[in-house]
Amino acid sequence: MKRLISLCSAFLLLFCFCLPVSAADGDGIPYICDTVPLLSEEEWTDFEEQAAGLSSQYQCAIYFVTVDDYTDYGSGSVYDVAKTIYTKNDLGWGDSKSGILLLLSMEDRDYALIAYGYGNTVLTDYGSEYMSNRFLDDFAEDDWASGCSDYLDTCSTFLKMAGEGKPFDVGSQTSKGMVFLVSLVLGAAVGYLICRTWRFQARQAVHEAANAEGYLQADGLNITSRSDCYTHTTRTSRKIASSSSKSGGTTVDSSGFSGRSGKF
Repeated sequence: MKRLISLCSAFLLLFCFCLPVSAADGDGIPYICDTVPLLSEEEWTDFEEQAAGLSSQYQCAIYFVTVDDYTDYGSGSVYDVAKTIYTKNDLGWGDSKSGILLLLSMEDRDYALIAYGYGNTVLTDYGSEYMSNRFLDDFAEDDWASGCSDYLDTCSTFLKMAGEGKPFDVGSQTSKGMVFLVSLVLGAAVGYLICRTWRFQARQAVHEAANAEGYLQADGLNITSRSDCYTHTTRTSRKIASSSSKSGGTTVDSSGFSGRSGKF
């Protein structure tokens, strides 16, 4: 019953654009607006609670919206319609209307990820690309619950980092790269030690002769045939790095939004 009431509100929200309630009031407008629907009752309830908790904790509304065809809700691209849905329904937290919204349109499998207000600080250009890569692989396989979960989990991580004054941006993964490098070096060292130990044990089990004569049979060495076999070719290559680099930050358009769009 709870989801039915919320879905009815969602339909009014998307079709009429006339609900006067603010998302910050926590009443009337669901954070998970699954009008298709793609999620089960239990999944919707869990995600709605997670999104509401994040929105309240960081005072930045987090939305996930699904529709059959975005062209039914406005003109322009899916990115334009996502902004229309956001502004016409007075979405966002507080006076600054801060928030992040992910819109899925099933007709041609379009998506738009947008941010507004403080959401622009949380979701940098680099962060927007990273977040999209987190959920797009799930949506491409029609795994809606995993995709929504990845979206909300990434929002949680980004909100926490931004709250600590270090929004996820270019260079944020440097420490992860160092951890990988250290793990790689340690793995190689352990592998080397294992090989050395194995070799030592093998030498103890088989006595090595002082010279080549020790390996000859009593009746001598008799070579009956000889052949050369091609086994492989070794090639080396060097990657040429691109001269372009990402500068970081957030690109905000004239209407105050940032984000990206594409297909899933």
